[in-house]
Amino acid sequence: MLPEITGARRRLALARLTTGLAVLNTLWHLPPGDALVDEWSRKEEGERERPGRLSPEQYEAMRRLAFVSTAAWTLGAENKAVKFAANISFAAVQRHVAQFDQRAWNYNSNLNVYLLLLSLTDSRGSLAQTDPAEDDGSAEEVAAAVLLAMRLYYGCLYFQSGLSKMLLSGPAWADGRTLRGSWAELGTRAGKWLSRRPVTVAAAASAATLAFELLFPAAQIVLRGRPRALGAASLALHASIKATMDISFWHHAVHALPLFVLDPGAERHTARFLRVLRKR
Repeated sequence: MLPEITGARRRLALARLTTGLAVLNTLWHLPPGDALVDEWSRKEEGERERPGRLSPEQYEAMRRLAFVSTAAWTLGAENKAVKFAANISFAAVQRHVAQFDQRAWNYNSNLNVYLLLLSLTDSRGSLAQTDPAEDDGSAEEVAAAVLLAMRLYYGCLYFQSGLSKMLLSGPAWADGRTLRGSWAELGTRAGKWLSRRPVTVAAAASAATLAFELLFPAAQIVLRGRPRALGAASLALHASIKATMDISFWHHAVHALPLFVLDPGAERHTARFLRVLRKR
């Protein structure tokens, strides 16, 4: 049985705001084009320039287009041209930056997936002319399908992480040595303190993390009536990682709020906030 979906259109509106703000924050903090070129020239001295790479001017133009179009979409623009521009320009910027380090090409590509999924339907919620509560069943069914896809993708990111651990290290990853070393090397004050505890502490945390990642997709079915519990568990995991190693996967974890945790009724408040911004 598939996970239960309630208030799908309102949840999509919350996810739209979350994704839009995450994309805008990413674009705002990206390095300028000249800085990337300088770094590449040092790393690739003597090598031929890769075909298809944007020039600094092209990169900055795409970055500005992505920022403006995504901002318009976040504020409620539903024009197909706006959505097309936001998806294509942000993908081009992401591709350009990913060439900086091929090992991290998929670091925040989840934002591209969410942006695309939310562009497939009208995800404005109360910003649309019709109230989501008064829509016909077909609109709600489409919204439910998109929301389900986003939830499953959210879980697949965990499963991918757990699977990579199993393929690269096997069950031995859960013996605690890897996590204990990470606490010692990368840890905050709390993490370094934990690294000096018995290895059984790190082993328990490692095993719990691995089980969480591998079982999260299945948990969406088993706990289909308790999405808030799943979202809260996800947030707790990322809070513990941040507290012990100061590593933030904020662009992933923040989506637990609209997809699982927040009450769909909260969308009315965000819509009111967006209307105020649009009038300015």
